[in-house]
Amino acid sequence: MLTILDSVDAYIYLKDTQGRYLFANRPVRDMWHVDMDGVIGFGDERFFDSTTVANIRLNDRRVLDAGEILRSEETNVVVTTGKRSVYQSTKLPLHREDGSIYALCGISVDITERKVAEEELRQYKDHLEELVDQRTGELVLARDAAEAANRAKSVFLASMSHELRTSMNAILGFSNMLRKDQMLLPEQRENLDIINRSGEHLMALINDVLEVAKIEAGRVQLECVTFDLGNVVRDVSDMMQVRAQEKGLRLIVDQSSEFPRYIQGDEARLRQVLINLLGNAVKFTQQGGVTLRLATRENTNQHLLIEVEDTGIGISPEDQQKIFEPFVQVANSASHAGTGLGLTITKQFVQLMGGSIAVESTPGSGSIFRLDLLMDAATEAEVVKATAIEKGHIVGLAPNQPEYRILIVEDQPENQLLLAKLMADIGFPVKLAGNGKEAVNLFQSWQPHLIWMDRRMPIMDGIEAMKCIRELPGGKDVKIVAVTASAFKEQRDEMLGAGMDDFVRKPYRFNEIYECLTRQLGVQYVYAGVSEAELEPEAKLTPQMLAVLPSELSLALRDALESLESERIAEVIKQVASYDESLQKILSKLVANYNYPSILTALKMTTQERRS
Repeated sequence: MLTILDSVDAYIYLKDTQGRYLFANRPVRDMWHVDMDGVIGFGDERFFDSTTVANIRLNDRRVLDAGEILRSEETNVVVTTGKRSVYQSTKLPLHREDGSIYALCGISVDITERKVAEEELRQYKDHLEELVDQRTGELVLARDAAEAANRAKSVFLASMSHELRTSMNAILGFSNMLRKDQMLLPEQRENLDIINRSGEHLMALINDVLEVAKIEAGRVQLECVTFDLGNVVRDVSDMMQVRAQEKGLRLIVDQSSEFPRYIQGDEARLRQVLINLLGNAVKFTQQGGVTLRLATRENTNQHLLIEVEDTGIGISPEDQQKIFEPFVQVANSASHAGTGLGLTITKQFVQLMGGSIAVESTPGSGSIFRLDLLMDAATEAEVVKATAIEKGHIVGLAPNQPEYRILIVEDQPENQLLLAKLMADIGFPVKLAGNGKEAVNLFQSWQPHLIWMDRRMPIMDGIEAMKCIRELPGGKDVKIVAVTASAFKEQRDEMLGAGMDDFVRKPYRFNEIYECLTRQLGVQYVYAGVSEAELEPEAKLTPQMLAVLPSELSLALRDALESLESERIAEVIKQVASYDESLQKILSKLVANYNYPSILTALKMTTQERRS
C-alpha cells in the first residue's frame, strides 16, 4: 500500500487532531528533503513560513472540528527554503467506528506551472485586448475619414452635376430650339450644328467623369428588370452600323450566336457596355470589320458570354494591362478623341454585374474583348413592353382638351425661359417662380394643374415647397414633377418617395418633357408634317360649313387668324361652338396644326358667296 502511495503523482499526507503529521508519501518527503522520521510527529511550522502555517491550520480546524470536506481549494504556499508554490488541495476527516474524528487526510496537487501559464495567458489577453482596442480605434478613424471623404465626394458630385448639367441644359435646349427655325441661313444652321455637337460631346465627357466618380464613391446601384436582350443587341448593332458604314467597315452579329431572348439584369448598363465595346472596335478599325458574338454556358449559375472582335490596330501586351485604367489612352490610340474612360466604365459595370472582362490582342491583327456575365433567363410574359412611337416634331396640342395651367419653379433664368418656351409654344398658360416660397404663393392664387419643380433653389428648395403645397387645399391633386440635374439615382428615389409624381433629369430632351405631360395629364399633341389630307374626314373644312356663322364672328375669326395671336384665335373658336360644335372641332384641329390658310381661304369663299 505504501508503495502505491509513494508512486502517485500527488502529495498525500495524514495529520492527527493536533496537526502533527502521521504520514507523508514520497513526493512530500522529496519536496521537503526529509525521510519519514523527519515527518512523523512534526507540525507545519517546520516546513512552511508563519503566514502559510496560519492559513493551513485554519483550514485544518474546519475539517477536524466541524467535519467539513474541503475540495479543490487553492492555497499559496511558501516552504522554509523560500520556494513559492500554489496547490490545489482536498482535505477530508477520518472517522473511528463511533463516528469521532481521529485524523485528517490531505491530497494536494502542485498547480504552480498552470497558474503561471494562466497568468501569462491573462497578461497576453489583456495586451491583445489593448492592441485590438488600439487597432479598432485606428480602423474607426480610418473608416470615419473614408466616410467623410466619400461624403465630401458625394457633395462635390452633386454640386458638380447640378452646375454642369443645368448649364448644359440651357445650351443644348436653346441650340435645338434655334435649329428648328426654317428661316435660318445655311451658315447659321451649320454654326448651330457645331454648337450642338460640341455640347453633346461635352455632355458625354461630363457623364463619363461623373459615372466613374459615382462608382468610386459607391453610389451606383444596379437595376434588375426583365428585358428583351435580342432588342438590345439589334438596337446597339443598328446604331453602330451607321458609324461602321461611314468608314467602309462590316459590322455583323455572328449568326451562330445562341442566347436567350429575354433575361433579367440591368438593361441600361449592359447596353452601355455593348456601345462602349462596339464603339471602340469601330473607332480603332480602319479596314475589315467588327463581329459581335453571344453565347451561354452553365455551371452552378447561368452565364452570358459576349465577344467583340475587330480587325483593327491591335493592342500591345504592355498596353493591355493599362487600357482599363482611368484616363489612359495607349500610344496607338492617342490620335483618337475621348476621355480614356470608356473601358474603365465598362470594366466597372461588368464587375458590378458579377462578371469579368478580358482582352486578347496582337498588334496589327485586331483585338477580341470577352465578357462573362451572370445571367438569369426570363420569359416574354415577364417583359414590360413600353414602346414610344416617334411621331415627329410636336407643333401644338390636339383639340378638345382641357386647358392646363403650368407652373415652372426654377431659379436659373435661362432654364426658366427654355421650359417656358416649350410650354408656351404648344399652347399652355404658364407662370414662373424663382424659388419654393414663390411657388407656394402662386399655387394658392393660380391653382396650376402641373408644376415643374427644380430640386435645388434658394430660400426654399423643391422638396420643402412640394410638402407645403401638398398640405394646401388642392395640393393632393396637382401633379408635381421634379426637374433636377442630379447624377444620383438615390436622389431620384428620394424625391419620388417624398411625394413627387414624376422625375425628369437635366439636360432633358424636349420629347421627355412632352411625354411626361402625357403621363401625368393625358395630354395629346399634333405633330409636324401632318397634311390636311391626313386629318379625319370630318376635319375637311368647306365654305358651306362656315356659312352658319354670323358675319361678325366670321370677321373676328379672320382678324384673329391674321393677327397670329393664339389666345385671341382660341377665344373666337370657343364662340363657334354655340353655332356648330362639329365646326368648332374642325377649326380647332386646323389651328392646332397651324393650318391657318385653309381656314382663311374658306372664309374668303364664304364671304364671296354671301355677296353673290
